[in-house]
Amino acid sequence: MKSMMMMMRMMMMMMMKKGEDVDDDDDDDDDDDDDDDDGEGDDLASEMPQSLKDWEQSDDDDEDEDEDDNDDVKLNVKVKPKVSKVKPSRTLQVDLPYTIEAPKTMEELSSLLDNRSDDDIIEAIRRIRAFNAIKVAAENRKKIQVFYGLLLQYFSVSANKKPLNFKLLNLLVKPLMEMSIEIPYFAAICARQRLLRTRSLFAEDIKNSEKSSWPSIKTLFLLRLWSMIFPCSDFRHVVMTPAILLMCEYLTRCPILTGRDVAIGSFLCSMLLFVCKQSKKLCPEALVFLRTLLMAALDKKPEQSQDSEFYHLMELKSPKPLLSINGTVDEIKPLDFITLINSPDDSPYFTSNNFRASMLVAVIDNIQGYTNIYQEFKSFPEIFLPISKLLKEVSSSHGQHETKANEHYVSRRPLQMRKQKPVPIKLLNPKFEENFVSNRDYDPDRQRAEDRKLKKLVKREAKGLHVS
Repeated sequence: MKSMMMMMRMMMMMMMKKGEDVDDDDDDDDDDDDDDDDGEGDDLASEMPQSLKDWEQSDDDDEDEDEDDNDDVKLNVKVKPKVSKVKPSRTLQVDLPYTIEAPKTMEELSSLLDNRSDDDIIEAIRRIRAFNAIKVAAENRKKIQVFYGLLLQYFSVSANKKPLNFKLLNLLVKPLMEMSIEIPYFAAICARQRLLRTRSLFAEDIKNSEKSSWPSIKTLFLLRLWSMIFPCSDFRHVVMTPAILLMCEYLTRCPILTGRDVAIGSFLCSMLLFVCKQSKKLCPEALVFLRTLLMAALDKKPEQSQDSEFYHLMELKSPKPLLSINGTVDEIKPLDFITLINSPDDSPYFTSNNFRASMLVAVIDNIQGYTNIYQEFKSFPEIFLPISKLLKEVSSSHGQHETKANEHYVSRRPLQMRKQKPVPIKLLNPKFEENFVSNRDYDPDRQRAEDRKLKKLVKREAKGLHVS
């Protein structure tokens, strides 16, 4: 019994001693925690945004300054969950996620890109392409194809918006071109289907004489985009061939009623010039339209007996010449195509002398471009001499075209056999040496003569050694 009592006393003493050690350790740990918490609080205050920092300072001002260390520890512990509960600011809510799934519908794409800056839109497109790249997974090809169709639709919708965001359209060209390289077959299908639909709509619009059948700005930008994506130098292409035919049909069948029609037709001629510069194809529709615009700058119409095959194209559907300048123009400014497209048909600018002078300069520049392309054609005089006759009455720049046409006329000669003299055999006169010595080497290269002499001596010595 006594032994049991002794054992219980010893155990109680050991437990009391252990409790004192634990209390000492806890006090040390609390001091370390206070230092860590203070350091974390300083780092947190320096890294947090200004709004969060002000919120923390306002909470600190409400606390009592005479609190002890234990209360400070509790305060620091409470601050951490409050930071996580702070609602993100408005700028953080609209930030783009780093991984964006490819949108499947136009509504998803619009919700992602609407009310964003141009740089954010391009960055979102870049992240979509990076996260859904074809190289990452084979099944991403279908996603990229769907996204390409939506992005092309977004491009066309943006081209129809007023005011026109021309900077965004330029930024969208690069990803569309890069994606067309990744999925060329699908890109060609999308372009061809849109061309077929545009052609069918044009066939319906041309029947209505009261409605303008010239292409919209959306169609013009799409045609320009496809001329940059697909090769223009191919003899026949599934996209560019119908695109060229459609542009030529616009120039041939659409009536010229207003100055806006003149601007659109001139822009189509510029696009055809860009295409023909690579393929060297003859585009008579563009030349005929430019010739028609030159006729629009004259007060009189040509006689029907002159160029009877061309006369029906010269009849402008306007009561007066659209580009005839009445008076003088002090300054000729380059045309702003975007401003022209957005202007209404009855805008007074289309009837001003400044517009007419600027348009004539653009027409002459287009004619100069076609002259540089077709100057090697044998039929160059027949193509450009009628234009030169009109330029004599409109501008003084006709001399260059007439000179080149006359040079072609002068350079033409009847076919004949080429005269070629027989080529004589090349003769070499022998060299004679006066006072010739048979054992002397007359080689002008002394080093080579010395080497030859040494070889001869070596051969002689070897021969003598062999005999002995």
